[in-house]
This record gives sequence, structure tokens and C-alpha cells, in this order.
Amino acid sequence: MMYNRLIMKHKLKLSILAVELIIATLIFGALMTIVNSFTGYREFKQELENLYGDITIQLAKTGASYIHVDSIPYWIKHEPDEEWEETNKKLDTLTNTSDLAYIYVSVISPDYKKRTYVFDTVNQLSLEAGSKVIPFGTVSSLEDKDEEYINNLKLVIEEGKNYTSFTYKGEGGHVTTALPLFGTDGKVTAIMSIVKPMNEIKEHRRNFLRSIIISATILTLLFIALYAFLLYMGIIRPILFVTYETSHLAEHHGELTGLLKKIRHRNEIGKLANSVEKMSRDMNKYIEDLTHATAEKERLGAELNVAKQIQSEMLPRVFPPYKDHPEIELYASMTPAKEVGGDFYDFYMLDDDHFAMVVGDVSGKGVPAALFMVITKTLLKDTAAHEHNPAKVFEHVNKILCESNESGLFVTCWMGILTISTGELNFANAGHNAPVLENNGKIEYLSTKPNLMLAAMDGLPYTNNTIKLNKGDRLFIYTDGITEATNDYDELYGEDRLLSVLKSVQGTGKTSRDILDIVRNDLNDFVLEAPQFDDITMLCMIYKE
Repeated sequence: MMYNRLIMKHKLKLSILAVELIIATLIFGALMTIVNSFTGYREFKQELENLYGDITIQLAKTGASYIHVDSIPYWIKHEPDEEWEETNKKLDTLTNTSDLAYIYVSVISPDYKKRTYVFDTVNQLSLEAGSKVIPFGTVSSLEDKDEEYINNLKLVIEEGKNYTSFTYKGEGGHVTTALPLFGTDGKVTAIMSIVKPMNEIKEHRRNFLRSIIISATILTLLFIALYAFLLYMGIIRPILFVTYETSHLAEHHGELTGLLKKIRHRNEIGKLANSVEKMSRDMNKYIEDLTHATAEKERLGAELNVAKQIQSEMLPRVFPPYKDHPEIELYASMTPAKEVGGDFYDFYMLDDDHFAMVVGDVSGKGVPAALFMVITKTLLKDTAAHEHNPAKVFEHVNKILCESNESGLFVTCWMGILTISTGELNFANAGHNAPVLENNGKIEYLSTKPNLMLAAMDGLPYTNNTIKLNKGDRLFIYTDGITEATNDYDELYGEDRLLSVLKSVQGTGKTSRDILDIVRNDLNDFVLEAPQFDDITMLCMIYKE
């Protein structure tokens, strides 16, 4: 009786739903034909571009191997010599044997407004068609090039990366690949560009579009026929049953009428009916589990807050640190990106005349990084207690960390040991950011060739460096959470801005705490509402009278 009432109640709805589904199926079939054709063509085009891109990159690398890059500046200042002639012949041969349109090597001016041609080889067929070889030393303007073209040049010169672009015309197209040419100094000296025609692309494209449209149309018609058959076999009516029961479920606090038991289908509709019945049975249990999960989350949050407090208490927090040594004015801070972090700082007196400072950054974030930070910080302090050479300290700590580093974590670290009576500062850098030093009225990065980070590889040697600090000099040590902080426009805070802020307080008599506050305020003004993705640690030490 209930089944018959439901059928009478939804008779009008059944007719409307059937018409709407048939119309929707026809529209969907037409759209699917278009989408399949477009998607297939896009994949075809991508594969073709990948093929041509790989070929041109290999050819560019082959051409680059012919060139002695360090000779390019000499050729530009003087005249082509026998080496240039021999190289030009090789490039010309490569151009013709590889069916390239042309190869040219050029030097870009620092302002990206001019280019000077070093080599230009043109395929014989292109020469017959009217193309000309650009003579050596020819200077052409780049001011008429668009922004994308200039950005591609910057990608090659400033980042040392390749780029490949495709140009399509009515009869085909061509692919252009640019490759950086590095000198022995590791810098990009020139750019090699090769251009290869894609003459066969038009025929490939026509044949592919014809085949994909035909196949997509056939598949779409088969789909419509199959879908109409499913509608006829009773898809619509079971859907109405499920719709009615889900409405009843929502209105009667999880109770069902039993109508879903009449659905005998073993397809997705049958599974949906079973799922609705199961949902009714599990509703109260789900609410109970959700309540328990919420309480557990609150407990974990409370434990993480305790861990954050413990980590904070492990770092020195008394400032100024040593009343008996007024020569050392110091302030430091660490702000984790999560509840706990992997950054750390530390400072301690090794004896009456030696003062150690450490700033480190563990890879990763959260609890694993915090635990690794505790181990590293403890090892550094214990080792420095009987070894006043920072490089030796790093070598010993690195050996211990590598012995049981199954998690694969590592630590960048900077450590300095100051002889208070003389101002001599011995320091070592294990892959860390260079500190900023104010010395003799100059403020600049204390750049040295950094060694590999700790826990990366066992048995590594570390380099000890020495400088002389004068009274009034100051040292600012930090982690990359400052320089790599980004704002809402994905712009980096950067080393230049940090250096500019530190220069602005030169000669103002600011304390080390004032300096950290100024840097942090400037960083906040830069990032605004952008989230903090990395731990931020700073330490400023002033060597006073």
C-alpha cells in the first residue's frame, strides 16, 4: 500500500525527470564530443611539443659542446680567430645535418637592451629562401621585444635554465630552444639559441582532428544509447525511492520507513540504498565518536602547548646574560612556525675569557625537528666545553649526529667563539646563512665559503675562520625564516632588505634588543597578513667597552 501511494505521489515527477534526463543526456553527449576532441588534441599537441623540445635541447647541448665559452669575451674584444672559424664550421654542419633553421650564439647586455652576435649559422634551404647570416659582432636592439621575451632571457642568464618556445603558423611552425653557456667561473657568458622547423605538424594535426572527432562521436552515441537503456530499465524510480528516504532521514532524526528494502539492484544505486540504511544506524555512533575526537584534539593541543613552553625554557632567556661581562651586550629570540620548531640559538661562557654563540636551523618543522634541535644544541654545548675551535666542535658533533640519523634530518649551523680580552672571533659555518657584521664602520655580510650542514655526511672537515672585532662592533645572526619570508604577492623579504634595515640603525646607539625589535617590525610590515611558514630566529651581539 505504501509502495503504491509513493508511486502515485511521484507519477508527475517521474515524467518530468525522464524528459529532463534525456535532454541533459543529449546536451552532455554533444559537450562530451567537443571536450574529448579538444582534450585529445591538446594531449597530441603536448606530446608533439615534448618530442620537439627534447630533440632541440639535445641538439643545443651538442652545439654547446663545440664552443669554448671562455673565448667568447676575447672574440668580442678582438676579431674571430682560427678557433672561432673551426667552431663556426661545426655549428654550420650541425645546422644543415640536423635540419635546423639556424643556430645563433649571442651575448646579452646587462640591461637587456642589446645583443651581440658571436655565431649565426643558417640552413642552406633557409639561405635559398632569402634568409641571411648575421655577421660576427653585429649588435641588435632588444628594446622592441615584449616582456615575455625579456623574461625568458633573464631565466637563462640569471637562473641558468633552458627555455623552449613554440610558434605556430598556417603551414606549420617552429620550436626555439635557448641554452645558457657557462664560463669556467660558473657564470652565464652567452646564450645559444637554435630554431627547428615543424613543417609536418599541419598534416599531423589535420589527420588527428579527423580521427578524434569521428571516434568521439561514435563513443558518444554509444554512451547515449546505453544511458537510455539504463533509464528504461528503472534507474529513475530507485533514485526517487532513495530521495524520499533521505528526506525522511533528515526530517525524523535518522529514522527510515523501510522503503529502501524494495531496491534489489546490485549496482551503485543499490549500494547507495544500503549506505543510507547504514547511515541511519551509525548516526548516533558517529556523533559519539566526533565528541571523543574533539576532546582528543583538545588534549593534543594542550600537550603541544606544554612542549612549546618546554622548548622555550630550554633556550637562554635572561638578558643581559652576564653582569660580570659588560663587554657583551646580547639579545636573541626564536618564533616557531608551528607549536614547536627546529630553530635554536644558544650562548654561554666557556671560561672567563671565551664566549660562544650558536644559531641553528633543523630541516623540517614540528615535533621531529624540535627533538633533533634539542639533541644538536646539547651536543654543541657539551663539545664546546672542552674544545674552543668551532670547526673541531662541528666535526665532533657531525660524527655523532650521523651515527643514528635514520630520519634523514640535518642542521645548518653557525658557531662563533669570541676571545673577550682580544676581540678575536673564531667561527665556522655549516651551511648556514652568513651573519651581518658591523666592523670598522662598515656593515656587510660575513661571507665565507660555507661547509656542508651537520648530519648530512660523516667524516666531513669543517673550516675555522678568524676575524678581529673592535669595541662597538656588532654581529647579527639569523635563520632563513627572515630572508625567505614571503608576503601575499609571493615576494621574498630578502637579504638586501635585511641589510638595509640594519644599516638604518647604524650609529643610533640602539641596543641589541632594539635592533631585533626593529627587524621584526619591518618583517611584519612586509609580510602583513601572509602566514609564517618557517621558524624565525635572531641573535644580536654588541662587543662593547
